[in-house]
Amino acid sequence: MLTADLIQTRVYKGEVRPRYVDPADPERLALAGQLIDLFKAHVGAPRHALEEELQALLGTGTAFLFHRALAKLLRDRCRFETRSPVPPEELRRAVFSRAAACYQAPEDDSGRRFRLARDAILAAAAEDLELTPQQVEQGLYADLKDEQVLEEFRPCTPRWLLDRYNVALAQGVLYRAVALTVEVGGQSAARYRALFRKIKFFQLMHRVERLDDGYRIHLDGPLSVLKASGRYGLQMASFLPTLLHFDGWRLEAELRWTRARRKRVFRLKAEEGLHPHNRLTGVWQPEELRWLPERFAELGSAWNVSTDAELVDLGGEGVLVPDFVFAHPNGVKVLMEVFGFWNRGAVRSRLQLLRRHGPKNLILALSKRLAAAEDDLDELPGEIYVFRTTPLPRQVLKRLEAFL
Repeated sequence: MLTADLIQTRVYKGEVRPRYVDPADPERLALAGQLIDLFKAHVGAPRHALEEELQALLGTGTAFLFHRALAKLLRDRCRFETRSPVPPEELRRAVFSRAAACYQAPEDDSGRRFRLARDAILAAAAEDLELTPQQVEQGLYADLKDEQVLEEFRPCTPRWLLDRYNVALAQGVLYRAVALTVEVGGQSAARYRALFRKIKFFQLMHRVERLDDGYRIHLDGPLSVLKASGRYGLQMASFLPTLLHFDGWRLEAELRWTRARRKRVFRLKAEEGLHPHNRLTGVWQPEELRWLPERFAELGSAWNVSTDAELVDLGGEGVLVPDFVFAHPNGVKVLMEVFGFWNRGAVRSRLQLLRRHGPKNLILALSKRLAAAEDDLDELPGEIYVFRTTPLPRQVLKRLEAFL
């Protein structure tokens, strides 16, 4: 991800347009290759050594924004660690204790009390810790950011880095979105299922309309969420690379641009050629839900739980992508949808849709912080489960038994 100061855009007739680069440009490819080689060469070196080398390349003016943006993306591919045989705080404690003892030593023959011999103190501390003086000196402040060592750098090609830069520009723009509308069509059922699962994985507040050849998805933007805008903005931006795996889509976002929060619009479509930097695989659920199937199985009930659910059409007004499907040996099947990172308005709208078109075999799990008034929960199909932080397997089982 790029920070706001590294996002280069222009505004034309109210539309924000990122300044994408040509990923085949020889000069930009050469710069990207030079930066990648620099990071590779500093694996095993302290962070300050890498930053000193980068400073000569990156400059400080606006003419070097592109350079600094590439470096930021490469830093995101780094893993820095504190390298010390003993935790640095223990080293400091040993050295400072020895220094204090030296200060408290009795006067010598010349009447001097304070004798601070650095090498002797390091040697004494090293002996206490069964280390060498060199190890003590090197590890003394190894936990400072500049002293941390580049343990791992995930290399990439120059072309990949330039493609990643273009996507990062679009992600940075979406961070300022109030609302986002995506239209996607011409996909298989499996592809639609993958798309909606990813939307739920990133916990994006959404509403779905059925179109003749696909869906229109309305996503609430990070600036529509008050307390959680920072986290939600990252979730929204992280979703964009998933969308890039599909074709036949277009996106329009309503923005609040600059500190003046002026109304602007951002448009993007599949034909513009942005390339995803990840694969359309992996987990489909947030971490707080991922453990539920395993814990549920430990209860030893007759129910089997699965995350492989089909899309359920909600009267052409939306779609239900259950988080879990519970199956009983007698043939009863129950769907479960979890509302986690939603605002109250979105929850109320969703409840109204489920009241009209929701399946009867549904458990609706709703976070307590989002729970609407009791009247909002009346006449809903299936079972309602209001949880505090995360759904509990035993409480889920209790509601499943109501379907037998």
